[in-house]
Amino acid sequence: MRRALILLTAAALLAPVAATASVTRIDGHGTVVLDGRKIFPIVLSKGPPAEGFAEVAAAGVNFVKVGPPRDWTDEGLAQAIVENRAAAAAGLHTWINLSSFAQMRPGRWREPLLRHVIGMLESDPSATAIGMWKGADEPWKYRMRPASLRFAYCLATGRGSREWCAGRVPVDRDHLWVTVQAPRAGVWSLAPYSAVTDVHGVNSYPIAIGDPDPDLGEPGSWTNVLRLASPRQSAWTTLQICWTWSYDASGAVVLPTREQQRFMIYDAILSGARALAFYGGQNPKCWGQLDASGGWNWTYWERVLGPLVREIGAASPLAPALVNPGTTRQLPTSDRSVRAIARRGRSGEVWVIAARRAGENSAAVTIGGLPPGVASADAYTEGRSVSVAGGSLTDGFDRWAVHVYRLTAPPARSS
Repeated sequence: MRRALILLTAAALLAPVAATASVTRIDGHGTVVLDGRKIFPIVLSKGPPAEGFAEVAAAGVNFVKVGPPRDWTDEGLAQAIVENRAAAAAGLHTWINLSSFAQMRPGRWREPLLRHVIGMLESDPSATAIGMWKGADEPWKYRMRPASLRFAYCLATGRGSREWCAGRVPVDRDHLWVTVQAPRAGVWSLAPYSAVTDVHGVNSYPIAIGDPDPDLGEPGSWTNVLRLASPRQSAWTTLQICWTWSYDASGAVVLPTREQQRFMIYDAILSGARALAFYGGQNPKCWGQLDASGGWNWTYWERVLGPLVREIGAASPLAPALVNPGTTRQLPTSDRSVRAIARRGRSGEVWVIAARRAGENSAAVTIGGLPPGVASADAYTEGRSVSVAGGSLTDGFDRWAVHVYRLTAPPARSS
């Protein structure tokens, strides 16, 4: 990595930020705001090769992870710029991996390298694609103390205590910093990390070879832990495509089914997720027979993930509710294993998301607290409607079932 330092020049270190660079913030409800517009990040970590960016963007993906998995070299920087340009052309934004800088110290060799990497990325016309930086990867698990993460966070974002920057001028102030934890520890152990990140997330992958009954509620439960640990930050959930325990030496592979992935998506949203990432599409251990030519798990995308992304993407009917968490109301249910929330969507619309975690048999569940005057609710993507009477509806729920309902309030009567 020191090889990259040899190539640093004063011009690179002082490279100006592109005037058209995007700006990301979070609002008071943890929603990501990009250039003044509220968004729900749907992230591929990592995504397909650049030639596949347009296809995933058309379905509703809006972020792809970019950057080398470990230390940055000249080749890694050049590739990141290439991918940034492709993302910009496809209308995507990038989540750039700076995790190798997370524990750097003032005056050490990583400091000028970080300035070089950010400076070169932001001086390129593709800086319009940059959306967020990736900080430490699972820091609690790997015993990275929050104090050891302060300098990188302050230098890269200008946020945190001024002392954390050790007298240096911050490199960037316009993009969010994301720290993602392993599903370990608890609220009190993870809370100190909220001071050194803007978005605090968790990687939770419950489906594994040899486990016939995975706990699909795990990602939602851990999302809630991160939400409680970081009430002023944005909560992020990384769900699985493929990970270490998705395959074995015999060639057997187990990936989330559509029903399993759908439950985990909506349960995470119920639990407070303001962004979703999907990990492992780049792992060839889980590819289908035709995926090698496309360099990514297109089989899983076409069969499972793509249709689900279309359900929640920015062009979907549900999208306005996903970026409107300030209107969330918890709804009463007749079954304690079913959680339900309501949110406002487009004008006159109320969306209800309900999920059931426990129980072996199907159960009829009543959800109350619905708007008065509504007579029916459309079950989103299911092609059916459910009757509403007296502000309640009753529907069948299997274990790990999710129902999403769209209710349209009747127009007000003219006097």
